[in-house]
Amino acid sequence: MRGIFTGALCAAAAVITSPAAADSIETSRNDKPILVNGNVGPNMLGTVALPIRAARFTESWTRASADATSLPQLQQMIAPARNMGRLQTVNFVQSAVHARIRWMSDATQWGQHDYWATAEQTLSRGAGDMEDRAIVKMQALRALGFNPNDLFLTLGRDRVGGPLVVLMVRIDGRYFMVDDTGGPAVQLDRRSYEFQPQISFGSNGSWVHARKLAPRATMRTASAAAPARN
Repeated sequence: MRGIFTGALCAAAAVITSPAAADSIETSRNDKPILVNGNVGPNMLGTVALPIRAARFTESWTRASADATSLPQLQQMIAPARNMGRLQTVNFVQSAVHARIRWMSDATQWGQHDYWATAEQTLSRGAGDMEDRAIVKMQALRALGFNPNDLFLTLGRDRVGGPLVVLMVRIDGRYFMVDDTGGPAVQLDRRSYEFQPQISFGSNGSWVHARKLAPRATMRTASAAAPARN
C-alpha cells in the first residue's frame, strides 16, 4: 500500500500560485504525474485539483472503473438501500461492504505489493484491502443512481494513519469521506486537520491536489501597507 505513494505522488507536494500554472508542466519520468488541461476537479479542503495523466495508475484505474453495476452479487447487496436518502444510502453501502468483504492484503491474495482488483473480483472472493473495498463502494453507489461525476477514489495521507485510500462522495456540493473503518461517512471539513488529499480519480479524469499561495505581488503590497513600527 505505501508503495503507491512513492514516485507518482511527487507533484502533490508542489505549491502553485494559480491553476493556470499547470498548463505546460511535465515531469521527467513516465511514472510520475503529467499535468494537463482538463475538467475542473474535486477542489477539497482548500486544495486546487489539477488534471493529470497519471501513467503509473492507468492499469489500476481501468480495473477500478470497470462497470460492475449489473453484477448479481452487487445488486443483491444494495437492494435494501433503493429507497433511502443519499447520505443514508452512503452509510448503508459502507456498512454492507465491510460486512461482506473481509480485509486481506494484496500480497496474500494476489502475490503483489499493490493490486487494485475489480469490484467483481473482490465480491467473488469476499476479501480485499482498503482500495478494493473503496472500489466496491464506488460501484455500489453508481448502481444506486449516484452521478459518477460525484464519486472519487482519493489517495491521501492521514496525520496518524499515514497513506490512505478512501471514497469521496459529493452531495449538494459538500464532500463526504467514506473511509476503511466501516463507520458512517464524515463530512470532509471535519477531517481538515488530519487528512491531506493527494491524488483523486473519477469518471472525468484524474487530479493531483495542490495548495494555492497568494501571488508574490499581493504579498508585497500587503507588506508595504502594514504600519511601520517605531
